[in-house]
Amino acid sequence: MTRTSKSGSPVNPPPVNVPPHRRRDGGFTLLEILIALLILIVSLVSVFALFGAASASHRRAVASQNAAQLAYTVLAELEQIPNPGTLANMSGRTHAAFDGYTYDVAFRQIGTNEIEAVVSIHWKKAGKDETETYTTILLKR
Repeated sequence: MTRTSKSGSPVNPPPVNVPPHRRRDGGFTLLEILIALLILIVSLVSVFALFGAASASHRRAVASQNAAQLAYTVLAELEQIPNPGTLANMSGRTHAAFDGYTYDVAFRQIGTNEIEAVVSIHWKKAGKDETETYTTILLKR
């Protein structure tokens, strides 16, 4: 038999005494905490993997930038020479400001007053040889 209030709606029966260890007062269960920790660990591993990839990319960019700066420095020095056609090819040269980098310069006459200068910059990255090549035209004065 169902009890009803004065308005006619059913009334819930009074709660039965539940032992304290069986009550759920809005806390988290052990399973919920373990699932949250698993999600957190997977997220952190992904973020740390991205940091590793970003760091490697940064190192490549810095090495490439240093190579470009060295090539610019060498070419600027060559442009100061009045008659670069008299220079012989250079190989295995170093520059004091760029430790760990070497460069080669090859000259080729392409016109009566024009000489092509090809600068190759070399360095080692993780035991592998890396090279970038830059080319410009030098004019005889």
